[in-house]
Amino acid sequence: MPVQDRSAWIEVDLNAISKNITAIQNFVGPQTHVMAVVKANAYGHGLIEVSKAALQGGANFLGVALPQEGQQLREAGIPSPILVLGPCLPSDAPTLIKNNLATVISHPKSLQELASIAKAQKTQARIHLKIDTGMGRVGCTVEDGLSLAHTITSDPHLHLEGVMSHVAYENEQDHPKILDQINLFQSFLKQQKLPPIPYQHLANSATTLQFPQAHHNLVRVGLLTYGLPPVNTQLHQIPALSLKAHITQIRNLQPGQTLSYGGTFTLKRASRIALIPLGYADGYSRGLSNRAQVLVQGQRCPVVGSICMDLTLIDVTDLPHVTLGDEVVLIGPSKDDRITPQDLATWSETIVHEIIAQLSTRLPRRYLPT
Repeated sequence: MPVQDRSAWIEVDLNAISKNITAIQNFVGPQTHVMAVVKANAYGHGLIEVSKAALQGGANFLGVALPQEGQQLREAGIPSPILVLGPCLPSDAPTLIKNNLATVISHPKSLQELASIAKAQKTQARIHLKIDTGMGRVGCTVEDGLSLAHTITSDPHLHLEGVMSHVAYENEQDHPKILDQINLFQSFLKQQKLPPIPYQHLANSATTLQFPQAHHNLVRVGLLTYGLPPVNTQLHQIPALSLKAHITQIRNLQPGQTLSYGGTFTLKRASRIALIPLGYADGYSRGLSNRAQVLVQGQRCPVVGSICMDLTLIDVTDLPHVTLGDEVVLIGPSKDDRITPQDLATWSETIVHEIIAQLSTRLPRRYLPT
């Protein structure tokens, strides 16, 4: 559980979430539904609060990775359609059926327990059939997909609610590969023997922005929900998350002093080194050591020394008026500058998704407006 009065915290602008979804809906048009992907604690932003804000902004679906995430949403009183995007085991069937969660299926062995539980509950299991068009992960072949679709529709306790795939690429240099995936998915949808299916969806955030022909009647947006476009776009998006802390110690140290574990940073001048009370246990990666910058009073200050489990050191030598308790912004705006999740991803040589999704639940979330 988070410590609510910690001197390190996350702020989430729920109005930004709602406005981002509304902008996406306007972008794709009224004929296309929007699924807000809220798996992994809504990419670190907070599952329940973000889901409600996304629905308020016009999202029609919520996407989670685990049945347990869907169950949390139901227990919070959220009645909207929810799709469990990750593969499920037969033992997950009771949770899926009890909570009216749609599930992704790509193999007939997954169906028997779903149908059995649904029959006992006098209902139908909601199924989204996944076709592998090039991701090489979850999914069945186009050839097996037609047979599996008919297997599902022949059982009165199974409802084939959707057919889907997933794009493996985002960058412009990979556009031909993306088009190959889009075309393969569309060729599956055009098969004459395919039964009517309410929802067809392929596009993630990057594909939504770059390929209108891939919108079909449902798009799945993760990063766009949080105001973090994965590719350049003129679509107005508002970053929703800030990561902040208070300075809890300031020390005057001499040249030659090494800092933190391993002595990975050696001071070259007399320096003021400030301590902030968060570290890699909070999801502020050790890979940011001696690479990242933070904002103090709107000015950039370097992270120095190895980031510890619970503590990080920053150099505030060039800011003589910094004092104990001052706010440090690790992600987000301060005066005329901003540290973005992409900045952290670049410094630690990873992707934006990892930067925000790994933010620990022990960091309290403060939601705006309050």
